[in-house]
Amino acid sequence: MNTRTMLVLAAVILGGLISAVSGPGCSAPSSGPRTTIQVSFDTTGRYVILASTKAAAAYGAAITEAKQLHASAEFREFDPGDLATLLTALKTNPPRYALVFMLPDEIDVNSGWRWVTMATQLDADPFVDLRTGFITGENPNAALAFLKRIGQFARGGITVPTRMVDNLGPNPQAPKGSCVADRGSFMIPAYADAMEVITISHGLEGFTAEKMKLMEDAGFVHYGGHGYPDRVVDSLNGPWVRKIHFAPGLFFNGACYTGVPYGWFDMMGPKVTRKTVKAPESFCLGVLASGPVAYFASLHPDHGIPVYQEMEYLAYTGAPLGDVIKYTHDGVVLGGGGKLSVFDEFKDGMSHPAWTPADFMLKGTASRVLYGDPSLKVMQPFAEPPFDVTCTAQGRALQVTATIRNLKLKSTFTETYYSEMSQTKQFNDRALIICKLPASWTAVSGIAQLSVTSGGQTLTGKLIGFGVEQDGGANLLHVLIDLPSTGYQDGPFRKPGAKVSFNASRIQ
Repeated sequence: MNTRTMLVLAAVILGGLISAVSGPGCSAPSSGPRTTIQVSFDTTGRYVILASTKAAAAYGAAITEAKQLHASAEFREFDPGDLATLLTALKTNPPRYALVFMLPDEIDVNSGWRWVTMATQLDADPFVDLRTGFITGENPNAALAFLKRIGQFARGGITVPTRMVDNLGPNPQAPKGSCVADRGSFMIPAYADAMEVITISHGLEGFTAEKMKLMEDAGFVHYGGHGYPDRVVDSLNGPWVRKIHFAPGLFFNGACYTGVPYGWFDMMGPKVTRKTVKAPESFCLGVLASGPVAYFASLHPDHGIPVYQEMEYLAYTGAPLGDVIKYTHDGVVLGGGGKLSVFDEFKDGMSHPAWTPADFMLKGTASRVLYGDPSLKVMQPFAEPPFDVTCTAQGRALQVTATIRNLKLKSTFTETYYSEMSQTKQFNDRALIICKLPASWTAVSGIAQLSVTSGGQTLTGKLIGFGVEQDGGANLLHVLIDLPSTGYQDGPFRKPGAKVSFNASRIQ
Protein backbone atom coordinates (compact mmCIF):
# COMPACT_ATOMS: atom_id res chain seq x y z
CA MET A 1 0.00 0.00 0.00
CA ASN A 2 1.56 3.33 -1.04
CA THR A 3 1.53 6.33 1.22
CA ARG A 4 -1.05 8.30 -0.75
CA THR A 5 -3.41 5.32 -0.65
CA MET A 6 -2.88 5.21 3.13
CA LEU A 7 -4.06 8.80 3.46
CA VAL A 8 -7.09 8.16 1.29
CA LEU A 9 -7.88 5.12 3.43
CA ALA A 10 -7.63 7.22 6.60
CA ALA A 11 -10.13 9.69 5.14
CA VAL A 12 -12.46 6.84 4.21
CA ILE A 13 -12.18 5.39 7.72
CA LEU A 14 -13.22 8.69 9.21
CA GLY A 15 -15.97 9.17 6.65
CA GLY A 16 -17.24 5.65 7.15
CA LEU A 17 -17.81 6.32 10.82
CA ILE A 18 -20.30 9.04 9.97
CA SER A 19 -23.87 7.81 10.07
CA ALA A 20 -25.19 7.10 6.60
CA VAL A 21 -28.74 7.75 7.72
CA SER A 22 -29.61 11.08 6.18
CA GLY A 23 -32.62 12.66 4.61
CA PRO A 24 -33.06 14.60 1.39
CA GLY A 25 -32.83 18.00 3.00
CA CYS A 26 -30.44 19.77 5.33
CA SER A 27 -32.05 21.93 7.97
CA ALA A 28 -30.38 23.51 10.95
CA PRO A 29 -31.62 22.76 14.47
CA SER A 30 -33.05 25.73 16.31
CA SER A 31 -30.50 27.91 18.07
CA GLY A 32 -30.02 27.83 21.80
CA PRO A 33 -28.67 30.47 24.18
CA ARG A 34 -25.26 31.87 23.23
CA THR A 35 -22.42 33.56 25.02
CA THR A 36 -19.52 35.51 23.58
CA ILE A 37 -15.83 34.82 23.25
CA GLN A 38 -13.47 36.90 25.37
CA VAL A 39 -10.18 37.78 23.70
CA SER A 40 -6.73 39.05 24.68
CA PHE A 41 -3.09 38.92 23.57
CA ASP A 42 -0.68 36.89 25.68
CA THR A 43 2.18 39.19 26.68
CA THR A 44 4.47 36.47 28.06
CA GLY A 45 7.89 36.65 26.46
CA ARG A 46 9.25 38.62 23.51
CA TYR A 47 7.28 39.12 20.32
CA VAL A 48 8.83 39.62 16.88
CA ILE A 49 7.30 40.65 13.58
CA LEU A 50 9.15 39.09 10.66
CA ALA A 51 8.67 39.70 6.95
CA SER A 52 10.31 38.21 3.90
CA THR A 53 11.96 40.83 1.72
CA LYS A 54 9.18 40.46 -0.85
CA ALA A 55 6.43 40.62 1.78
CA ALA A 56 8.00 43.70 3.41
CA ALA A 57 7.70 45.50 0.08
CA ALA A 58 4.17 44.31 -0.71
CA TYR A 59 2.48 44.19 2.72
CA GLY A 60 3.63 47.51 4.18
CA ALA A 61 0.16 48.57 5.38
CA ALA A 62 -0.51 45.21 7.02
CA ILE A 63 2.89 45.26 8.73
CA THR A 64 2.15 48.76 10.04
CA GLU A 65 -1.12 47.41 11.46
CA ALA A 66 0.78 44.58 13.16
CA LYS A 67 3.25 47.04 14.70
CA GLN A 68 0.35 48.99 16.15
CA LEU A 69 -1.06 45.82 17.71
CA HIS A 70 2.33 44.89 19.19
CA ALA A 71 4.03 48.21 19.89
CA SER A 72 7.04 46.70 21.67
CA ALA A 73 7.71 44.05 19.04
CA GLU A 74 10.98 43.97 17.13
CA PHE A 75 10.63 44.04 13.34
CA ARG A 76 13.05 42.21 11.08
CA GLU A 77 13.20 41.32 7.40
CA PHE A 78 14.54 37.90 6.42
CA ASP A 79 15.36 35.76 3.43
CA PRO A 80 13.17 32.59 3.35
CA GLY A 81 16.05 30.81 1.61
CA ASP A 82 18.48 31.62 4.44
CA LEU A 83 16.83 30.78 7.75
CA ALA A 84 20.24 30.04 9.26
CA THR A 85 21.00 33.77 9.37
CA LEU A 86 17.61 34.49 10.91
CA LEU A 87 18.11 31.74 13.49
CA THR A 88 21.44 33.22 14.56
CA ALA A 89 19.79 36.60 15.10
CA LEU A 90 16.85 35.15 17.04
CA LYS A 91 19.02 33.04 19.34
CA THR A 92 20.71 36.14 20.79
CA ASN A 93 17.49 36.94 22.65
CA PRO A 94 14.96 34.22 21.85
CA PRO A 95 11.39 35.43 21.30
CA ARG A 96 8.33 33.45 22.31
CA TYR A 97 6.08 34.58 19.46
CA ALA A 98 6.66 35.40 15.80
CA LEU A 99 4.17 36.92 13.36
CA VAL A 100 5.56 36.08 9.93
CA PHE A 101 4.58 37.85 6.70
CA MET A 102 5.19 35.90 3.50
CA LEU A 103 3.70 36.06 0.02
CA PRO A 104 1.60 33.10 -1.13
CA ASP A 105 4.30 31.93 -3.56
CA GLU A 106 6.81 31.77 -0.68
CA ILE A 107 4.73 29.30 1.35
CA ASP A 108 4.70 25.59 0.58
CA VAL A 109 5.44 22.33 2.37
CA ASN A 110 9.21 22.86 2.00
CA SER A 111 9.09 26.29 3.61
CA GLY A 112 6.78 24.94 6.31
CA TRP A 113 9.21 22.17 7.16
CA ARG A 114 12.14 24.57 7.16
CA TRP A 115 10.29 26.87 9.52
CA VAL A 116 9.21 24.25 12.04
CA THR A 117 12.76 22.87 12.08
CA MET A 118 14.16 26.32 12.83
CA ALA A 119 11.46 26.91 15.46
CA THR A 120 12.83 23.97 17.48
CA GLN A 121 16.44 25.21 17.38
CA LEU A 122 16.39 28.29 19.61
CA ASP A 123 17.52 26.09 22.50
CA ALA A 124 18.93 22.60 23.00
CA ASP A 125 15.73 20.62 23.55
CA PRO A 126 13.83 19.08 20.60
CA PHE A 127 10.54 20.91 21.12
CA VAL A 128 9.17 24.05 19.45
CA ASP A 129 10.52 27.27 20.96
CA LEU A 130 9.11 29.88 18.57
CA ARG A 131 5.31 29.98 18.47
CA THR A 132 4.50 31.14 14.94
CA GLY A 133 1.57 32.54 13.01
CA PHE A 134 1.74 33.39 9.30
CA ILE A 135 0.12 36.29 7.48
CA THR A 136 -0.55 36.17 3.75
CA GLY A 137 -3.30 37.06 1.32
CA GLU A 138 -4.24 37.01 -2.32
CA ASN A 139 -3.19 40.67 -2.53
CA PRO A 140 -1.92 43.40 -0.14
CA ASN A 141 -5.46 44.55 0.66
CA ALA A 142 -6.45 41.03 1.69
CA ALA A 143 -3.46 40.79 4.04
CA LEU A 144 -4.35 44.18 5.52
CA ALA A 145 -7.98 43.18 5.98
CA PHE A 146 -6.85 40.01 7.77
CA LEU A 147 -4.73 42.07 10.21
CA LYS A 148 -7.51 44.58 10.74
CA ARG A 149 -9.94 41.77 11.65
CA ILE A 150 -7.43 40.35 14.12
CA GLY A 151 -6.92 43.79 15.67
CA GLN A 152 -10.61 44.54 15.94
CA PHE A 153 -11.22 41.09 17.38
CA ALA A 154 -8.44 41.47 19.97
CA ARG A 155 -9.60 44.93 21.03
CA GLY A 156 -13.10 43.65 21.69
CA GLY A 157 -14.58 45.43 18.69
CA ILE A 158 -15.99 42.14 17.42
CA THR A 159 -17.86 39.55 19.41
CA VAL A 160 -18.88 36.23 17.98
CA PRO A 161 -21.17 33.54 19.35
CA THR A 162 -19.74 30.64 21.27
CA ARG A 163 -21.07 28.29 18.66
CA MET A 164 -19.34 25.56 16.66
CA VAL A 165 -20.11 24.06 13.27
CA ASP A 166 -18.45 20.72 12.55
CA ASN A 167 -18.67 19.95 8.83
CA LEU A 168 -17.49 16.37 8.53
CA GLY A 169 -17.16 16.67 4.78
CA PRO A 170 -18.68 14.27 2.28
CA ASN A 171 -20.00 10.96 3.59
CA PRO A 172 -19.43 8.27 0.94
CA GLN A 173 -22.15 6.11 2.51
CA ALA A 174 -24.85 8.78 2.39
CA PRO A 175 -27.39 8.97 -0.45
CA LYS A 176 -26.62 11.41 -3.26
CA GLY A 177 -28.03 14.86 -2.53
CA SER A 178 -28.60 14.15 1.16
CA CYS A 179 -27.55 16.47 3.96
CA VAL A 180 -28.10 16.30 7.70
CA ALA A 181 -27.40 18.95 10.33
CA ASP A 182 -27.72 17.63 13.88
CA ARG A 183 -27.21 19.24 17.25
CA GLY A 184 -24.23 17.95 19.23
CA SER A 185 -21.09 16.08 18.19
CA PHE A 186 -19.89 12.50 18.44
CA MET A 187 -16.46 13.52 17.11
CA ILE A 188 -15.70 16.31 19.59
CA PRO A 189 -18.21 16.11 22.45
CA ALA A 190 -16.18 18.37 24.77
CA TYR A 191 -17.37 21.37 22.76
CA ALA A 192 -21.01 20.29 22.92
CA ASP A 193 -20.86 20.59 26.72
CA ALA A 194 -19.87 24.26 26.53
CA MET A 195 -21.63 25.69 23.49
CA GLU A 196 -24.10 25.09 20.75
CA VAL A 197 -22.61 22.58 18.28
CA ILE A 198 -24.04 21.69 14.89
CA THR A 199 -22.63 18.67 13.02
CA ILE A 200 -23.11 18.55 9.25
CA SER A 201 -22.87 15.37 7.19
CA HIS A 202 -23.78 15.22 3.52
CA GLY A 203 -23.66 12.96 0.51
CA LEU A 204 -22.41 13.70 -3.00
CA GLU A 205 -23.93 16.99 -4.23
CA GLY A 206 -25.59 17.42 -0.86
CA PHE A 207 -23.79 20.57 0.29
CA THR A 208 -25.51 23.00 -2.06
CA ALA A 209 -25.31 26.79 -2.21
CA GLU A 210 -28.37 27.29 -0.01
CA LYS A 211 -26.92 24.93 2.61
CA MET A 212 -23.71 26.93 3.00
CA LYS A 213 -25.42 29.37 5.36
CA LEU A 214 -25.21 26.60 7.97
CA MET A 215 -21.50 27.48 8.22
CA GLU A 216 -22.15 31.10 9.15
CA ASP A 217 -22.50 32.71 12.57
CA ALA A 218 -20.07 30.34 14.33
CA GLY A 219 -17.04 31.26 16.40
CA PHE A 220 -15.53 27.83 15.69
CA VAL A 221 -15.58 25.96 12.39
CA HIS A 222 -14.17 22.53 11.68
CA TYR A 223 -13.98 21.10 8.18
CA GLY A 224 -13.09 17.52 7.30
CA GLY A 225 -12.87 15.34 4.23
CA HIS A 226 -10.37 14.57 1.51
CA GLY A 227 -8.79 17.78 0.24
CA TYR A 228 -6.73 19.46 -2.44
CA PRO A 229 -5.48 23.07 -2.60
CA ASP A 230 -8.61 24.15 -4.47
CA ARG A 231 -11.30 22.12 -2.71
CA VAL A 232 -12.60 19.59 -0.26
CA VAL A 233 -13.59 16.77 -2.59
CA ASP A 234 -17.34 16.54 -3.28
CA SER A 235 -17.93 19.43 -0.91
CA LEU A 236 -16.77 23.08 -0.88
CA ASN A 237 -14.18 24.64 -3.22
CA GLY A 238 -12.05 27.81 -3.28
CA PRO A 239 -14.46 30.09 -5.19
CA TRP A 240 -17.49 28.97 -3.18
CA VAL A 241 -15.83 29.22 0.23
CA ARG A 242 -15.56 32.96 -0.47
CA LYS A 243 -19.34 33.18 -0.67
CA ILE A 244 -19.73 32.16 2.97
CA HIS A 245 -19.70 35.03 5.47
CA PHE A 246 -17.76 33.30 8.21
CA ALA A 247 -17.85 34.85 11.65
CA PRO A 248 -14.49 36.36 12.75
CA GLY A 249 -13.55 33.27 14.69
CA LEU A 250 -11.37 30.17 14.37
CA PHE A 251 -11.38 27.83 11.36
CA PHE A 252 -9.80 24.38 11.83
CA ASN A 253 -9.31 22.34 8.65
CA GLY A 254 -8.29 18.68 8.67
CA ALA A 255 -8.50 18.10 4.91
CA CYS A 256 -5.25 17.54 2.97
CA TYR A 257 -3.56 20.49 1.25
CA THR A 258 -6.17 23.06 2.34
CA GLY A 259 -3.49 25.32 3.85
CA VAL A 260 -1.81 25.75 0.43
CA PRO A 261 -1.92 29.35 -0.85
CA TYR A 262 -0.04 28.71 -4.11
CA GLY A 263 2.54 25.94 -4.61
CA TRP A 264 2.13 22.27 -3.73
CA PHE A 265 3.50 18.80 -4.50
CA ASP A 266 1.17 16.20 -5.97
CA MET A 267 1.95 12.65 -4.74
CA MET A 268 -0.53 10.82 -6.97
CA GLY A 269 1.46 10.26 -10.19
CA PRO A 270 4.53 8.16 -10.98
CA LYS A 271 6.72 11.07 -9.82
CA VAL A 272 6.27 13.87 -7.28
CA THR A 273 5.02 16.83 -9.29
CA ARG A 274 5.05 20.47 -8.27
CA LYS A 275 1.83 22.26 -9.12
CA THR A 276 0.26 25.62 -8.35
CA VAL A 277 -3.25 26.80 -7.57
CA LYS A 278 -4.55 30.12 -8.88
CA ALA A 279 -5.35 32.66 -6.17
CA PRO A 280 -9.11 32.83 -6.89
CA GLU A 281 -9.28 29.02 -6.68
CA SER A 282 -7.18 28.55 -3.52
CA PHE A 283 -9.25 27.18 -0.64
CA CYS A 284 -6.76 28.66 1.83
CA LEU A 285 -6.81 32.18 0.38
CA GLY A 286 -10.58 31.93 0.12
CA VAL A 287 -10.89 31.17 3.83
CA LEU A 288 -8.52 34.01 4.74
CA ALA A 289 -10.60 36.41 2.65
CA SER A 290 -13.92 35.27 4.12
CA GLY A 291 -13.84 36.37 7.74
CA PRO A 292 -11.95 34.12 10.21
CA VAL A 293 -9.23 35.62 12.40
CA ALA A 294 -7.27 32.35 12.53
CA TYR A 295 -6.94 29.35 10.23
CA PHE A 296 -5.29 26.00 11.05
CA ALA A 297 -4.56 23.84 8.02
CA SER A 298 -1.98 21.68 6.27
CA LEU A 299 0.44 22.35 3.40
CA HIS A 300 0.58 18.65 2.48
CA PRO A 301 -1.56 15.51 2.94
CA ASP A 302 -2.69 15.22 6.55
CA HIS A 303 -5.28 13.12 8.35
CA GLY A 304 -8.26 13.93 10.50
CA ILE A 305 -6.97 13.35 14.02
CA PRO A 306 -4.44 16.19 14.62
CA VAL A 307 -6.99 18.91 13.85
CA TYR A 308 -9.40 17.55 16.47
CA GLN A 309 -6.50 17.23 18.91
CA GLU A 310 -5.77 20.94 18.37
CA MET A 311 -9.37 21.80 19.13
CA GLU A 312 -9.43 19.66 22.27
CA TYR A 313 -6.13 21.09 23.49
CA LEU A 314 -7.59 24.58 23.11
CA ALA A 315 -10.68 23.49 25.03
CA TYR A 316 -8.86 22.25 28.11
CA THR A 317 -6.00 24.77 28.19
CA GLY A 318 -7.40 28.02 26.77
CA ALA A 319 -3.88 28.43 25.38
CA PRO A 320 -2.78 31.12 22.92
CA LEU A 321 -3.12 29.96 19.33
CA GLY A 322 0.65 29.67 18.91
CA ASP A 323 0.68 27.09 21.68
CA VAL A 324 -2.08 25.17 19.93
CA ILE A 325 -0.02 24.69 16.76
CA LYS A 326 3.08 24.08 18.91
CA TYR A 327 1.19 21.22 20.57
CA THR A 328 0.78 19.60 17.16
CA HIS A 329 4.44 20.00 16.22
CA ASP A 330 5.63 18.83 19.65
CA GLY A 331 3.50 15.73 19.07
CA VAL A 332 5.45 15.12 15.87
CA VAL A 333 8.66 15.26 17.93
CA LEU A 334 7.32 12.66 20.36
CA GLY A 335 5.93 10.51 17.54
CA GLY A 336 9.42 10.47 16.05
CA GLY A 337 10.89 9.00 19.22
CA GLY A 338 11.73 12.31 20.92
CA LYS A 339 13.31 14.08 17.96
CA LEU A 340 12.01 16.02 14.99
CA SER A 341 12.02 14.22 11.67
CA VAL A 342 14.58 15.13 9.02
CA PHE A 343 12.71 16.66 6.10
CA ASP A 344 14.18 15.99 2.69
CA GLU A 345 12.66 18.72 0.57
CA PHE A 346 10.49 17.93 -2.42
CA LYS A 347 11.54 18.76 -5.95
CA ASP A 348 9.50 18.64 -9.12
CA GLY A 349 9.90 15.29 -10.86
CA MET A 350 11.60 13.50 -7.98
CA SER A 351 10.88 9.87 -7.19
CA HIS A 352 8.46 9.13 -4.40
CA PRO A 353 10.21 8.98 -1.02
CA ALA A 354 10.45 5.57 0.62
CA TRP A 355 8.19 6.48 3.51
CA THR A 356 6.24 4.21 5.81
CA PRO A 357 2.62 5.19 6.54
CA ALA A 358 3.84 6.59 9.87
CA ASP A 359 6.46 8.71 8.06
CA PHE A 360 3.77 10.05 5.78
CA MET A 361 1.57 11.06 8.69
CA LEU A 362 4.42 12.48 10.79
CA LYS A 363 5.69 14.65 7.95
CA GLY A 364 2.21 15.64 6.84
CA THR A 365 1.28 16.70 10.37
CA ALA A 366 4.52 18.68 10.59
CA SER A 367 3.25 20.74 7.64
CA ARG A 368 0.28 22.08 9.59
CA VAL A 369 0.42 25.85 10.04
CA LEU A 370 -1.42 28.64 11.79
CA TYR A 371 -2.48 31.65 9.78
CA GLY A 372 -3.11 34.38 12.33
CA ASP A 373 -1.62 35.91 15.47
CA PRO A 374 0.13 33.29 17.65
CA SER A 375 -0.31 35.29 20.88
CA LEU A 376 -4.09 35.53 20.50
CA LYS A 377 -6.08 34.00 23.36
CA VAL A 378 -9.76 33.45 22.66
CA MET A 379 -11.10 31.96 25.89
CA GLN A 380 -10.54 30.50 29.28
CA PRO A 381 -10.44 26.68 29.32
CA PHE A 382 -13.90 25.14 29.35
CA ALA A 383 -13.07 21.41 29.48
CA GLU A 384 -11.34 19.30 32.09
CA PRO A 385 -7.82 18.08 31.15
CA PRO A 386 -7.32 14.50 29.93
CA PHE A 387 -5.35 13.36 33.00
CA ASP A 388 -4.70 14.10 36.62
CA VAL A 389 -0.90 13.86 36.76
CA THR A 390 1.22 13.43 39.88
CA CYS A 391 5.03 13.59 39.92
CA THR A 392 6.84 12.47 43.05
CA ALA A 393 10.63 12.67 43.33
CA GLN A 394 12.33 9.71 45.00
CA GLY A 395 16.06 10.32 44.89
CA ARG A 396 17.21 10.15 41.29
CA ALA A 397 13.87 8.73 40.15
CA LEU A 398 10.61 10.52 39.51
CA GLN A 399 7.41 8.51 39.93
CA VAL A 400 4.78 9.74 37.45
CA THR A 401 1.15 8.65 37.53
CA ALA A 402 -1.50 9.85 35.08
CA THR A 403 -5.14 9.00 35.82
CA ILE A 404 -7.82 9.56 33.20
CA ARG A 405 -9.99 12.55 34.02
CA ASN A 406 -11.92 13.49 30.88
CA LEU A 407 -12.96 10.76 28.46
CA LYS A 408 -14.79 13.24 26.26
CA LEU A 409 -11.45 14.29 24.79
CA LYS A 410 -11.78 11.48 22.26
CA SER A 411 -9.03 12.48 19.82
CA THR A 412 -6.59 13.31 22.62
CA PHE A 413 -6.56 9.60 23.49
CA THR A 414 -6.17 8.58 19.83
CA GLU A 415 -2.72 7.88 18.37
CA THR A 416 -1.86 10.09 15.43
CA TYR A 417 0.69 7.93 13.62
CA TYR A 418 0.72 4.22 14.52
CA SER A 419 -1.76 1.35 14.28
CA GLU A 420 0.07 -1.91 15.12
CA MET A 421 -1.70 -2.18 18.50
CA SER A 422 -5.15 -1.76 16.98
CA GLN A 423 -7.35 -4.79 16.42
CA THR A 424 -8.84 -3.07 13.38
CA LYS A 425 -5.53 -1.53 12.17
CA GLN A 426 -6.97 1.98 12.30
CA PHE A 427 -5.12 3.83 15.09
CA ASN A 428 -3.69 2.85 18.45
CA ASP A 429 -4.90 4.58 21.57
CA ARG A 430 -2.35 6.74 23.38
CA ALA A 431 -1.45 8.59 26.56
CA LEU A 432 0.41 11.87 26.00
CA ILE A 433 1.55 12.98 29.43
CA ILE A 434 3.19 16.28 30.38
CA CYS A 435 4.45 16.98 33.89
CA LYS A 436 6.48 19.76 35.45
CA LEU A 437 9.79 18.51 36.79
CA PRO A 438 11.37 19.61 40.08
CA ALA A 439 13.48 22.73 39.65
CA SER A 440 16.77 20.82 39.84
CA TRP A 441 15.80 18.37 37.08
CA THR A 442 16.96 19.49 33.64
CA ALA A 443 17.24 16.17 31.82
CA VAL A 444 15.88 12.62 31.95
CA SER A 445 17.91 9.61 30.83
CA GLY A 446 15.09 7.12 30.43
CA ILE A 447 11.58 5.90 31.22
CA ALA A 448 11.23 2.62 33.11
CA GLN A 449 8.73 0.46 35.06
CA LEU A 450 5.89 1.36 32.71
CA SER A 451 2.52 0.14 34.00
CA VAL A 452 -0.94 0.58 32.49
CA THR A 453 -4.13 -0.49 34.28
CA SER A 454 -7.79 -0.06 33.41
CA GLY A 455 -10.93 -1.61 34.83
CA GLY A 456 -8.94 -4.08 36.89
CA GLN A 457 -6.90 -5.21 33.87
CA THR A 458 -3.23 -4.76 33.10
CA LEU A 459 -2.70 -3.43 29.57
CA THR A 460 0.32 -3.38 27.31
CA GLY A 461 1.91 0.04 26.93
CA LYS A 462 4.57 0.95 24.39
CA LEU A 463 6.89 3.91 24.93
CA ILE A 464 7.03 5.93 21.68
CA GLY A 465 9.06 8.96 22.71
CA PHE A 466 9.97 11.33 25.53
CA GLY A 467 11.91 14.49 26.12
CA VAL A 468 12.46 17.38 28.52
CA GLU A 469 11.53 20.88 27.41
CA GLN A 470 12.95 24.06 28.90
CA ASP A 471 10.17 26.61 28.61
CA GLY A 472 9.89 29.92 30.42
CA GLY A 473 12.09 28.81 33.31
CA ALA A 474 10.23 25.52 33.81
CA ASN A 475 11.38 22.03 32.86
CA LEU A 476 8.58 19.93 31.39
CA LEU A 477 8.71 16.18 30.81
CA HIS A 478 6.76 15.03 27.72
CA VAL A 479 6.04 11.29 27.34
CA LEU A 480 4.06 9.51 24.59
CA ILE A 481 2.86 5.95 25.27
CA ASP A 482 0.81 3.89 22.83
CA LEU A 483 -1.96 1.57 24.00
CA PRO A 484 -4.13 -1.14 22.44
CA SER A 485 -7.35 -0.18 20.69
CA THR A 486 -10.34 -2.22 19.56
CA GLY A 487 -11.56 0.28 16.96
CA TYR A 488 -11.47 3.92 16.02
CA GLN A 489 -11.48 5.91 19.29
CA ASP A 490 -12.31 2.77 21.22
CA GLY A 491 -10.21 0.59 23.48
CA PRO A 492 -9.82 -0.93 26.94
CA PHE A 493 -7.91 2.10 28.27
CA ARG A 494 -10.87 4.43 27.83
CA LYS A 495 -12.44 3.85 31.21
CA PRO A 496 -12.80 6.05 34.30
CA GLY A 497 -9.83 5.66 36.61
CA ALA A 498 -7.50 4.09 34.04
CA LYS A 499 -3.87 4.82 34.92
CA VAL A 500 -0.45 5.02 33.37
CA SER A 501 2.56 5.07 35.67
CA PHE A 502 6.31 5.02 35.10
CA ASN A 503 9.61 6.11 36.56
CA ALA A 504 11.77 8.80 34.96
CA SER A 505 15.50 8.66 35.71
CA ARG A 506 17.36 11.85 36.45
CA ILE A 507 20.61 12.82 34.77
CA GLN A 508 22.94 14.47 37.27
